[in-house]
Amino acid sequence: MNSLEAQQNARFAALDPLLPPIAAPPAVNEPLLTTAGGRKAGGLLTHVEHATGSWPALWGPSEIWDLTAVPGDSGAAGLAALLGAWRDRLRGTRPGPDSGCTLTWPSRDAEASAVLLAHGFAPMTCLAVRAATVPEGPGPARVTVRRAGEGDVEALTELRLAEWRYTSLVGTAVPRPGARPLLRAEVVRSLRFSGLVWLAEDDGVPAGMASCALASPAPGDSLHGRLLPGRWGYVDTLSVAPAARGGGVGRALMAVAHDDLLGRDVRGTFLFYHPANPLSPVFWHRQGYRPLWTMWIRRPAWS
Repeated sequence: MNSLEAQQNARFAALDPLLPPIAAPPAVNEPLLTTAGGRKAGGLLTHVEHATGSWPALWGPSEIWDLTAVPGDSGAAGLAALLGAWRDRLRGTRPGPDSGCTLTWPSRDAEASAVLLAHGFAPMTCLAVRAATVPEGPGPARVTVRRAGEGDVEALTELRLAEWRYTSLVGTAVPRPGARPLLRAEVVRSLRFSGLVWLAEDDGVPAGMASCALASPAPGDSLHGRLLPGRWGYVDTLSVAPAARGGGVGRALMAVAHDDLLGRDVRGTFLFYHPANPLSPVFWHRQGYRPLWTMWIRRPAWS
């Protein structure tokens, strides 16, 4: 571990006890180095292009420049210097309209938030965590929640499609052709590999779904450096049919899902939500979640 990483880890530990030590991104990257007030600041740059018709292209720009920032003890000034150096690095690259610059940073670092806003970034996604505590009750919703099976693929696909369309209005999802078969394939994968998928029905009519999984951060995966080591429950998707929203269906689904996940010896549960969504932040905070990391984006990349 170099001095910048040690300084960064010390700052993160002071910010939030649930932040793990920093980790390099799994993709190929190049270094970015600068100074601020005589102090060093560094980072790693990653450039990724997602193919047309791929799963990642449903959830963000097709071309992404990502910065893993390590300003060490240079603080907000160091982060600002890194963002300026990053912008200089991008000069002449001519990224198209379907592009973005991204950076993930601890949600509790208000000084960094001010710097990112000043450089044209917007908070688009939060990784939120919940302690392994007794879940909220199911509430008054008139729905039956059961484990989903292979016979529910089409109903689950329609619910996932509705959630993706809504996210394209208030989150990172991007309207693209061919979304339905990709979402259907993900539904089938979830049923076969995790099996932790629940369907809420109102008199036999699908009203909502929750898809979950178990995850353990490991070197080389996307959770390494995001969550403390151990076994976590992951809430991948919660979708309520448009006509059933506001009636407690989501609460009923999560009462069942949380009860199951917390019975599997997890240290907590986590999920991703979009701050601009007028529904999900309030709902998830009431469910006991709080932001740990915020994913910031500037799009197009050269804006």
